[in-house]
Amino acid sequence: MSKKKKRIIEFDWPILHGTISTARAKCGQKNCRCQTDPKALHGPYYRWTGRLHGKITTKTLSKELAQECERRIKSYQQLQKKLEKVIEEASDSAPWIQGAKN
Repeated sequence: MSKKKKRIIEFDWPILHGTISTARAKCGQKNCRCQTDPKALHGPYYRWTGRLHGKITTKTLSKELAQECERRIKSYQQLQKKLEKVIEEASDSAPWIQGAKN
C-alpha cells in the first residue's frame, strides 16, 4: 500500500467568482445632455456578474465595493491556478501509471 500525500493549499480569503465590468448610460430625462451627447453619459456604473445559487446574477456596486470584489476575484483566480497545478501533479501518479511502474 502506498502512503497518501496530504496537500495544503494556501490562498487569500475571501474569494469570489465572477467578473467586474463598467458601463455608462443615458438617463430618462428628456432634456438631459446625455440624450444627445455620447460624452455626457452617466456613470461609470460598476457591475459584478457571477453565479449565485446556480443562477447568473448581476449586481450594481459602488466603486469601493467593485475594488474589493476585484481583489476577491483575483484571489479566486490564484486559487484556481494552484488547484490546476496540484491536479496536474496528481495525474503523474494516476493508478494506471503506478501500475505500469510495478
